[in-house]
Amino acid sequence: MKGIFSALINTFDEKGAPAIESFYRVIDYNINKCHVSGLYVNGSTGENFNMPHDYKKVFIKEAADYTAGRVSLIAQVGCNVVEEVYDLASYACNCGYNAISAVTPFYYTYSSDEIISYYNSLADFSPLPVIIYNIPVRTSVSLSRDSFRKLLSHNNIAGVKFTSNDFYLLERIRIDFPEKLIYSGFDEMLLSAAVLGTDGAIGSTYNIIGDMANKVYKGVLDGDLDTARAEQSKINTVVEMLLATGLIPTIKAVFRELGIEAGDCRAPMTPNGKLQYENAGSICEFMNK
Repeated sequence: MKGIFSALINTFDEKGAPAIESFYRVIDYNINKCHVSGLYVNGSTGENFNMPHDYKKVFIKEAADYTAGRVSLIAQVGCNVVEEVYDLASYACNCGYNAISAVTPFYYTYSSDEIISYYNSLADFSPLPVIIYNIPVRTSVSLSRDSFRKLLSHNNIAGVKFTSNDFYLLERIRIDFPEKLIYSGFDEMLLSAAVLGTDGAIGSTYNIIGDMANKVYKGVLDGDLDTARAEQSKINTVVEMLLATGLIPTIKAVFRELGIEAGDCRAPMTPNGKLQYENAGSICEFMNK
């Protein structure tokens, strides 16, 4: 459960339904070309919050069946409907996942006690280990050190996907819980997080540049910071280019440039156009240097 995990993109047809053959090809690229250690299924990059519940189950099952134990699997099951969260948690267990993850409840203003109760109840229920998904930039929920202490003290909460630039808090969590899993979530800050002792990373760009992320992470483990810095600089260039025309749409455009038809994002996102595909060509040129 350590190393580089792709926050896996999901592929859809022109009607917005799961496109499974394309999904398989994306998985193969992640495993065979990017050499990721695992896949994080139905996260933000997978357009989780734009999908109906039954589509989420489709991708959970297909990822498990197709990978067939080749890599570790984490299913992101979080949403604000607890019945759906528990249903997906059970389903992921039955499909053979290694762990589940859940984003903090969002939109409404929840108290710390409510968020802690949400996670502890899920951890009590789930037969699989739970990974907290901490992403304040999307949820507007900033968990405190005290909240992390209460949460990570639960035997079935195995760790956190830490998508925040609060590296002081990250370091304190590492000190408080040396045995728990900490994955960094900002691809452009992989190096900065790795030197603080993270167990790996979960990121969107690793769908296409997981090999660069592996070199950063291995460089830190081996004490080769020159290599780690050089590869982080390459990652940051790709991140800049992707953000210029939209992160998830442009990753899908890159896959098309690589010969894998990943389709468009689901509505309300707009279909890819000339800008995304032109940028994708430039990104592939940079990746091949």
